[in-house]
Amino acid sequence: MNCEIIYAKEELIPEFYATLGAVASERIYIETLEPPPLEEIYKFQREMIAKNLPAYYVVENKKVVGWADISPFSRPRLAHRGSLGMGLLPSHRGQGLGAKVLLAALEHAKRIGLEKVELTVYTENLPAIALYKKLSFEQEGLIKHYRKLDGRYFDCIAMGKFL
Repeated sequence: MNCEIIYAKEELIPEFYATLGAVASERIYIETLEPPPLEEIYKFQREMIAKNLPAYYVVENKKVVGWADISPFSRPRLAHRGSLGMGLLPSHRGQGLGAKVLLAALEHAKRIGLEKVELTVYTENLPAIALYKKLSFEQEGLIKHYRKLDGRYFDCIAMGKFL
């Protein structure tokens, strides 16, 4: 595979949207079951780019196959912290790409002055938990019955990393 990690680009937002939709449709890795409207994604991604916030894509042949972004909390007293969002298409998992894109986002977060990155991950998502631990994220808590989907509850681990 010939993938590269690049900073988000407006012309790739439709590709990002398609990848977000594909990961969401798996119904187990990220919070949403389908992506928000494309206009909302454009607004979010444009804002990330305009504010020089950490937003990176994994790109293969001009196709976005994964991403990692870190959104600082908006309230001034919480603005030293950011929340991680990331995903990869199933065909690109297990190849070290998640670590590469996450490291790019973490380095960028540190450069812009963020002090801590936080995330939540479902307890059943063992590969993601292993990745976060490998990159020195620590478990900060367990949220029981975090999500209910199709009558089934899912627990979530809260993790954080100081930069």
